[in-house]
Amino acid sequence: MKKCLILLVMTVLFACNSQAGYVLKGVFKGAGNGNAILTMHAKGGLVICDTVKMKGGKFVFEGEVPCVGFALVTVAPEGKEAVQMRVALENSKIEMRGDWRNVGINEEEELVIKGMTVTGSKNNDVNEEINKQWYVVETMPEFKKYAELAKMVFDAPETLEDTTFYWVYRKEFDAYMARVKEEQLKIMAANPSVETAAYNLNFMMNEMSLEQLEQVFGLFDEKVRESELVKEVRDCIELRQRIEPGRPAPEFTLARRDGSLLSLSDFRGKVVVLDFWASWCKPCRASFPWVREFYKEYKDKGVEIVGVSIDKNRASWEKALDEEQLPWPQVIDEWVKDTYCVGGLFYVRAVPMFVIVDKEGKIVVRAHMESKEELSAVVEEALKK
Repeated sequence: MKKCLILLVMTVLFACNSQAGYVLKGVFKGAGNGNAILTMHAKGGLVICDTVKMKGGKFVFEGEVPCVGFALVTVAPEGKEAVQMRVALENSKIEMRGDWRNVGINEEEELVIKGMTVTGSKNNDVNEEINKQWYVVETMPEFKKYAELAKMVFDAPETLEDTTFYWVYRKEFDAYMARVKEEQLKIMAANPSVETAAYNLNFMMNEMSLEQLEQVFGLFDEKVRESELVKEVRDCIELRQRIEPGRPAPEFTLARRDGSLLSLSDFRGKVVVLDFWASWCKPCRASFPWVREFYKEYKDKGVEIVGVSIDKNRASWEKALDEEQLPWPQVIDEWVKDTYCVGGLFYVRAVPMFVIVDKEGKIVVRAHMESKEELSAVVEEALKK
Protein backbone atom coordinates (compact mmCIF):
# COMPACT_ATOMS: atom_id res chain seq x y z
CA MET A 1 0.00 0.00 0.00
CA LYS A 2 2.78 2.45 0.82
CA LYS A 3 4.33 1.75 -2.54
CA CYS A 4 1.26 3.32 -4.13
CA LEU A 5 2.31 6.70 -2.76
CA ILE A 6 5.71 6.36 -4.38
CA LEU A 7 4.41 5.01 -7.67
CA LEU A 8 1.83 7.79 -7.84
CA VAL A 9 4.36 10.57 -8.06
CA MET A 10 7.08 8.79 -10.03
CA THR A 11 5.13 8.99 -13.29
CA VAL A 12 4.91 11.94 -15.67
CA LEU A 13 1.48 12.38 -16.88
CA PHE A 14 -0.53 15.44 -17.74
CA ALA A 15 -4.13 16.53 -18.06
CA CYS A 16 -5.36 19.60 -19.90
CA ASN A 17 -5.85 22.73 -17.82
CA SER A 18 -7.16 26.03 -19.19
CA GLN A 19 -5.95 28.48 -16.50
CA ALA A 20 -3.36 31.15 -17.30
CA GLY A 21 -0.34 29.89 -15.39
CA TYR A 22 1.10 28.85 -12.05
CA VAL A 23 2.91 30.63 -9.24
CA LEU A 24 4.56 28.08 -6.97
CA LYS A 25 5.90 29.67 -3.82
CA GLY A 26 8.08 28.01 -1.20
CA VAL A 27 8.42 29.26 2.36
CA PHE A 28 10.71 27.11 4.51
CA LYS A 29 11.66 28.51 7.88
CA GLY A 30 15.31 27.97 8.74
CA ALA A 31 16.32 26.79 5.27
CA GLY A 32 18.44 29.89 4.61
CA ASN A 33 19.87 30.52 1.15
CA GLY A 34 20.40 28.06 -1.67
CA ASN A 35 18.65 26.77 -4.77
CA ALA A 36 15.26 25.31 -5.63
CA ILE A 37 14.77 23.08 -8.67
CA LEU A 38 11.47 22.25 -10.34
CA THR A 39 11.47 18.89 -12.14
CA MET A 40 8.78 17.16 -14.16
CA HIS A 41 8.66 13.60 -15.45
CA ALA A 42 8.55 13.32 -19.23
CA LYS A 43 8.40 10.19 -21.38
CA GLY A 44 12.17 10.28 -21.78
CA GLY A 45 12.79 10.71 -18.03
CA LEU A 46 13.18 13.61 -15.62
CA VAL A 47 13.26 17.10 -17.08
CA ILE A 48 14.42 20.16 -15.15
CA CYS A 49 11.86 22.86 -15.86
CA ASP A 50 13.25 25.68 -13.74
CA THR A 51 15.96 26.55 -11.22
CA VAL A 52 15.70 29.57 -8.93
CA LYS A 53 17.64 31.07 -6.04
CA MET A 54 16.31 30.64 -2.53
CA LYS A 55 16.82 33.52 -0.09
CA GLY A 56 15.93 33.24 3.55
CA GLY A 57 14.06 30.00 2.89
CA LYS A 58 11.86 31.60 0.21
CA PHE A 59 11.64 31.01 -3.53
CA VAL A 60 9.11 31.37 -6.35
CA PHE A 61 8.58 29.42 -9.57
CA GLU A 62 6.41 30.99 -12.24
CA GLY A 63 5.29 29.52 -15.53
CA GLU A 64 2.54 27.68 -17.29
CA VAL A 65 1.88 23.99 -17.74
CA PRO A 66 -0.31 22.77 -20.59
CA CYS A 67 -1.65 20.10 -18.31
CA VAL A 68 -1.86 19.10 -14.65
CA GLY A 69 1.12 16.93 -13.72
CA PHE A 70 3.15 15.59 -10.82
CA ALA A 71 6.30 17.56 -10.12
CA LEU A 72 9.31 17.28 -7.85
CA VAL A 73 10.54 20.36 -6.03
CA THR A 74 14.11 19.96 -4.80
CA VAL A 75 15.12 22.44 -2.09
CA ALA A 76 18.89 22.57 -1.65
CA PRO A 77 20.00 24.94 1.15
CA GLU A 78 23.66 25.91 1.30
CA GLY A 79 25.59 23.53 3.55
CA LYS A 80 22.55 21.31 4.18
CA GLU A 81 21.15 18.15 2.64
CA ALA A 82 18.65 18.68 -0.17
CA VAL A 83 15.05 17.52 0.21
CA GLN A 84 12.68 16.55 -2.60
CA MET A 85 8.99 17.33 -2.27
CA ARG A 86 6.17 16.14 -4.48
CA VAL A 87 3.27 18.25 -5.63
CA ALA A 88 0.48 18.06 -8.17
CA LEU A 89 1.27 21.11 -10.29
CA GLU A 90 -1.61 22.98 -11.90
CA ASN A 91 -2.05 26.51 -13.22
CA SER A 92 -2.92 28.22 -9.95
CA LYS A 93 -1.29 29.98 -7.00
CA ILE A 94 0.33 27.27 -4.89
CA GLU A 95 2.28 27.64 -1.67
CA MET A 96 4.50 25.10 0.08
CA ARG A 97 5.36 25.77 3.74
CA GLY A 98 7.54 23.97 6.22
CA ASP A 99 10.15 24.25 8.96
CA TRP A 100 13.66 22.98 8.21
CA ARG A 101 13.99 21.95 11.83
CA ASN A 102 11.47 19.20 11.02
CA VAL A 103 13.58 17.55 8.35
CA GLY A 104 13.79 13.83 9.06
CA ILE A 105 13.32 10.29 7.76
CA ASN A 106 9.75 9.03 7.37
CA GLU A 107 8.56 5.42 7.57
CA GLU A 108 9.29 4.93 3.87
CA GLU A 109 12.90 5.91 4.69
CA GLU A 110 12.68 9.11 2.66
CA LEU A 111 14.11 12.44 3.76
CA VAL A 112 11.10 14.73 4.23
CA ILE A 113 9.98 17.90 5.96
CA LYS A 114 7.50 16.61 8.47
CA GLY A 115 4.39 18.73 8.81
CA MET A 116 4.91 20.44 5.45
CA THR A 117 1.74 21.89 3.93
CA VAL A 118 0.72 22.57 0.33
CA THR A 119 -2.15 24.95 -0.41
CA GLY A 120 -3.70 26.31 -3.58
CA SER A 121 -3.73 23.15 -5.70
CA LYS A 122 -7.07 21.34 -5.80
CA ASN A 123 -5.42 18.43 -7.58
CA ASN A 124 -2.85 18.13 -4.83
CA ASP A 125 -5.51 18.35 -2.10
CA VAL A 126 -7.62 15.58 -3.61
CA ASN A 127 -4.61 13.40 -4.31
CA GLU A 128 -3.44 13.72 -0.70
CA GLU A 129 -6.93 13.00 0.63
CA ILE A 130 -7.21 9.82 -1.43
CA ASN A 131 -3.80 8.55 -0.34
CA LYS A 132 -4.48 9.46 3.29
CA GLN A 133 -7.14 6.76 3.41
CA TRP A 134 -4.46 4.08 3.81
CA TYR A 135 -3.73 5.55 7.24
CA VAL A 136 -7.24 6.73 8.12
CA VAL A 137 -8.74 3.28 7.66
CA GLU A 138 -5.92 1.59 9.57
CA THR A 139 -6.77 3.69 12.64
CA MET A 140 -10.47 2.78 12.59
CA PRO A 141 -11.52 0.64 15.61
CA GLU A 142 -12.76 -2.19 13.39
CA PHE A 143 -9.29 -2.55 11.88
CA LYS A 144 -7.38 -2.66 15.16
CA LYS A 145 -6.60 -6.36 14.66
CA TYR A 146 -5.33 -5.71 11.15
CA ALA A 147 -3.09 -2.88 12.38
CA GLU A 148 -1.59 -5.19 15.00
CA LEU A 149 -0.97 -7.98 12.49
CA ALA A 150 0.44 -5.53 9.94
CA LYS A 151 2.96 -4.29 12.51
CA MET A 152 4.01 -7.87 13.20
CA VAL A 153 4.58 -8.45 9.48
CA PHE A 154 6.46 -5.16 9.12
CA ASP A 155 8.72 -6.03 12.06
CA ALA A 156 9.21 -9.67 11.05
CA PRO A 157 8.19 -10.47 7.43
CA GLU A 158 9.08 -14.12 7.97
CA THR A 159 5.92 -14.52 10.09
CA LEU A 160 4.01 -14.84 6.79
CA GLU A 161 5.76 -18.18 6.25
CA ASP A 162 3.51 -19.59 8.98
CA THR A 163 0.51 -20.81 6.96
CA THR A 164 -1.95 -20.44 9.83
CA PHE A 165 -0.81 -16.88 10.53
CA TYR A 166 -0.83 -16.04 6.81
CA TRP A 167 -4.51 -16.85 6.34
CA VAL A 168 -5.52 -14.99 9.49
CA TYR A 169 -3.56 -11.97 8.26
CA ARG A 170 -4.87 -12.31 4.71
CA LYS A 171 -8.48 -12.22 5.91
CA GLU A 172 -7.89 -9.00 7.84
CA PHE A 173 -5.79 -7.53 5.01
CA ASP A 174 -8.48 -8.18 2.39
CA ALA A 175 -11.12 -6.50 4.57
CA TYR A 176 -8.82 -3.54 5.12
CA MET A 177 -8.06 -3.17 1.40
CA ALA A 178 -11.75 -3.33 0.53
CA ARG A 179 -12.53 -0.52 2.98
CA VAL A 180 -9.65 1.64 1.71
CA LYS A 181 -10.93 1.22 -1.82
CA GLU A 182 -14.46 2.07 -0.71
CA GLU A 183 -13.33 5.30 0.97
CA GLN A 184 -11.14 6.27 -1.98
CA LEU A 185 -13.99 5.72 -4.42
CA LYS A 186 -16.19 8.04 -2.35
CA ILE A 187 -13.61 10.81 -2.70
CA MET A 188 -13.31 10.19 -6.43
CA ALA A 189 -17.08 10.38 -6.88
CA ALA A 190 -17.15 13.69 -5.00
CA ASN A 191 -14.50 15.19 -7.30
CA PRO A 192 -15.57 14.48 -10.90
CA SER A 193 -13.67 17.50 -12.27
CA VAL A 194 -10.29 16.71 -10.65
CA GLU A 195 -7.72 14.91 -12.76
CA THR A 196 -5.74 13.37 -9.90
CA ALA A 197 -8.92 11.75 -8.58
CA ALA A 198 -9.30 9.82 -11.83
CA TYR A 199 -5.54 9.14 -11.94
CA ASN A 200 -5.77 7.15 -8.72
CA LEU A 201 -7.78 4.52 -10.57
CA ASN A 202 -4.38 3.36 -11.83
CA PHE A 203 -3.83 1.69 -8.47
CA MET A 204 -7.10 -0.22 -8.25
CA MET A 205 -8.22 -0.84 -11.84
CA ASN A 206 -6.52 -4.24 -12.11
CA GLU A 207 -8.64 -5.52 -9.22
CA MET A 208 -11.87 -4.03 -10.58
CA SER A 209 -14.24 -5.73 -12.99
CA LEU A 210 -14.51 -4.04 -16.37
CA GLU A 211 -18.10 -3.10 -15.59
CA GLN A 212 -17.16 -1.43 -12.31
CA LEU A 213 -14.18 0.36 -13.88
CA GLU A 214 -16.34 1.70 -16.72
CA GLN A 215 -18.97 2.86 -14.23
CA VAL A 216 -16.51 4.72 -11.98
CA PHE A 217 -14.60 6.25 -14.89
CA GLY A 218 -17.86 7.40 -16.42
CA LEU A 219 -18.57 9.56 -13.35
CA PHE A 220 -15.77 11.97 -14.26
CA ASP A 221 -16.22 15.03 -16.45
CA GLU A 222 -15.42 14.56 -20.13
CA LYS A 223 -12.38 16.87 -19.79
CA VAL A 224 -10.96 14.59 -17.12
CA ARG A 225 -11.73 11.36 -18.99
CA GLU A 226 -9.94 12.68 -22.07
CA SER A 227 -6.92 14.05 -20.21
CA GLU A 228 -3.43 12.68 -20.74
CA LEU A 229 -3.09 12.15 -17.01
CA VAL A 230 -5.51 9.21 -17.13
CA LYS A 231 -4.29 7.72 -20.40
CA GLU A 232 -3.32 4.46 -18.72
CA VAL A 233 -6.80 4.08 -17.27
CA ARG A 234 -8.36 4.84 -20.63
CA ASP A 235 -6.02 2.38 -22.37
CA CYS A 236 -6.82 -0.30 -19.79
CA ILE A 237 -10.56 0.06 -20.39
CA GLU A 238 -10.14 -0.04 -24.16
CA LEU A 239 -7.88 -3.11 -23.95
CA ARG A 240 -10.23 -5.01 -21.67
CA GLN A 241 -13.18 -4.17 -23.91
CA ARG A 242 -11.27 -5.67 -26.85
CA ILE A 243 -10.74 -9.00 -25.05
CA GLU A 244 -14.22 -9.47 -23.63
CA PRO A 245 -15.76 -12.91 -24.29
CA GLY A 246 -17.05 -13.08 -27.85
CA ARG A 247 -14.43 -10.67 -29.23
CA PRO A 248 -11.76 -11.90 -31.69
CA ALA A 249 -8.61 -13.01 -29.85
CA PRO A 250 -5.59 -10.83 -30.67
CA GLU A 251 -3.47 -12.51 -33.33
CA PHE A 252 0.18 -13.18 -32.47
CA THR A 253 3.26 -14.99 -33.73
CA LEU A 254 5.99 -16.19 -31.39
CA ALA A 255 9.04 -18.46 -31.64
CA ARG A 256 9.27 -22.01 -30.39
CA ARG A 257 12.44 -23.29 -28.77
CA ASP A 258 13.86 -24.43 -32.12
CA GLY A 259 13.24 -21.00 -33.67
CA SER A 260 10.25 -22.02 -35.77
CA LEU A 261 7.29 -19.67 -35.60
CA LEU A 262 3.86 -20.40 -34.17
CA SER A 263 0.78 -18.25 -34.80
CA LEU A 264 -2.57 -18.40 -33.07
CA SER A 265 -4.23 -18.58 -36.48
CA ASP A 266 -2.41 -21.88 -37.16
CA PHE A 267 -5.02 -23.55 -34.97
CA ARG A 268 -8.16 -22.04 -36.47
CA GLY A 269 -10.91 -24.67 -36.39
CA LYS A 270 -9.72 -25.97 -33.02
CA VAL A 271 -10.47 -24.86 -29.49
CA VAL A 272 -7.21 -23.37 -28.21
CA VAL A 273 -6.14 -23.15 -24.58
CA LEU A 274 -3.48 -20.48 -24.10
CA ASP A 275 -1.58 -21.30 -20.91
CA PHE A 276 0.42 -18.25 -19.77
CA TRP A 277 3.12 -19.34 -17.31
CA ALA A 278 6.71 -18.74 -16.18
CA SER A 279 9.55 -20.94 -14.96
CA TRP A 280 9.67 -19.08 -11.63
CA CYS A 281 5.91 -19.43 -11.03
CA LYS A 282 5.33 -22.30 -8.58
CA PRO A 283 1.52 -22.40 -9.05
CA CYS A 284 2.09 -22.59 -12.83
CA ARG A 285 4.31 -25.62 -12.57
CA ALA A 286 2.10 -27.18 -9.93
CA SER A 287 -0.75 -27.09 -12.46
CA PHE A 288 1.13 -29.09 -15.10
CA PRO A 289 0.13 -32.57 -13.79
CA TRP A 290 -3.60 -31.91 -14.18
CA VAL A 291 -3.07 -30.00 -17.43
CA ARG A 292 -1.27 -33.12 -18.73
CA GLU A 293 -4.34 -35.19 -17.89
CA PHE A 294 -6.55 -32.65 -19.64
CA TYR A 295 -4.33 -32.68 -22.74
CA LYS A 296 -4.30 -36.46 -22.93
CA GLU A 297 -8.09 -36.50 -22.85
CA TYR A 298 -8.78 -33.65 -25.28
CA LYS A 299 -5.88 -33.48 -27.77
CA ASP A 300 -7.70 -35.76 -30.21
CA LYS A 301 -11.05 -33.98 -29.78
CA GLY A 302 -10.19 -30.77 -31.61
CA VAL A 303 -8.41 -29.05 -28.72
CA GLU A 304 -4.86 -27.69 -28.58
CA ILE A 305 -2.89 -26.14 -25.75
CA VAL A 306 -0.26 -23.50 -26.43
CA GLY A 307 2.07 -22.67 -23.57
CA VAL A 308 3.16 -19.02 -23.57
CA SER A 309 6.04 -18.32 -21.22
CA ILE A 310 6.50 -14.77 -19.95
CA ASP A 311 10.05 -15.51 -18.81
CA LYS A 312 12.59 -12.78 -19.42
CA ASN A 313 15.42 -15.26 -19.11
CA ARG A 314 15.37 -17.68 -22.03
CA ALA A 315 17.80 -20.06 -20.30
CA SER A 316 15.42 -20.40 -17.34
CA TRP A 317 12.55 -21.16 -19.72
CA GLU A 318 14.56 -23.81 -21.56
CA LYS A 319 15.66 -25.39 -18.26
CA ALA A 320 12.02 -25.59 -17.15
CA LEU A 321 11.05 -27.18 -20.48
CA ASP A 322 13.76 -29.83 -20.00
CA GLU A 323 12.50 -30.55 -16.50
CA GLU A 324 8.79 -30.60 -17.30
CA GLN A 325 8.83 -32.25 -20.76
CA LEU A 326 5.48 -30.74 -21.68
CA PRO A 327 3.87 -32.43 -24.72
CA TRP A 328 1.98 -29.40 -26.08
CA PRO A 329 3.52 -26.55 -28.15
CA GLN A 330 5.56 -24.00 -26.24
CA VAL A 331 6.57 -20.44 -27.17
CA ILE A 332 8.22 -17.62 -25.26
CA ASP A 333 6.82 -14.11 -25.19
CA GLU A 334 8.75 -11.10 -26.44
CA TRP A 335 9.68 -8.32 -24.04
CA VAL A 336 9.79 -4.65 -25.03
CA LYS A 337 10.71 -2.02 -22.42
CA ASP A 338 10.00 -4.35 -19.49
CA THR A 339 6.61 -5.32 -20.87
CA TYR A 340 5.69 -8.72 -22.29
CA CYS A 341 3.95 -8.22 -25.61
CA VAL A 342 1.49 -11.08 -26.10
CA GLY A 343 0.73 -11.26 -22.39
CA GLY A 344 -0.07 -7.56 -22.59
CA LEU A 345 -2.46 -8.12 -25.50
CA PHE A 346 -4.44 -10.55 -23.37
CA TYR A 347 -4.21 -8.40 -20.20
CA VAL A 348 -2.26 -11.01 -18.26
CA ARG A 349 -1.48 -9.48 -14.89
CA ALA A 350 -0.63 -12.68 -13.03
CA VAL A 351 0.20 -16.25 -13.95
CA PRO A 352 -0.97 -18.92 -14.34
CA MET A 353 -3.62 -17.48 -16.65
CA PHE A 354 -5.71 -19.52 -19.09
CA VAL A 355 -7.34 -17.99 -22.15
CA ILE A 356 -9.73 -20.22 -24.08
CA VAL A 357 -10.26 -19.36 -27.77
CA ASP A 358 -13.04 -21.02 -29.78
CA LYS A 359 -12.89 -22.59 -33.25
CA GLU A 360 -13.58 -19.23 -34.90
CA GLY A 361 -10.80 -17.47 -33.02
CA LYS A 362 -13.04 -15.71 -30.52
CA ILE A 363 -12.31 -15.44 -26.80
CA VAL A 364 -14.44 -17.69 -24.61
CA VAL A 365 -12.99 -16.88 -21.21
CA ARG A 366 -9.89 -15.58 -19.42
CA ALA A 367 -9.41 -17.06 -15.96
CA HIS A 368 -7.06 -18.38 -13.30
CA MET A 369 -8.12 -22.04 -13.22
CA GLU A 370 -7.19 -24.48 -10.51
CA SER A 371 -8.41 -27.87 -11.75
CA LYS A 372 -8.90 -30.11 -14.77
CA GLU A 373 -12.64 -30.12 -14.10
CA GLU A 374 -12.83 -26.34 -14.26
CA LEU A 375 -10.98 -26.17 -17.58
CA SER A 376 -12.86 -29.13 -19.03
CA ALA A 377 -16.25 -27.55 -18.32
CA VAL A 378 -15.35 -24.44 -20.33
CA VAL A 379 -13.81 -26.40 -23.20
CA GLU A 380 -16.76 -28.78 -23.45
CA GLU A 381 -19.10 -25.82 -23.98
CA ALA A 382 -16.76 -24.38 -26.62
CA LEU A 383 -16.64 -27.70 -28.49
CA LYS A 384 -20.41 -27.78 -28.80
CA LYS A 385 -20.51 -24.56 -30.82
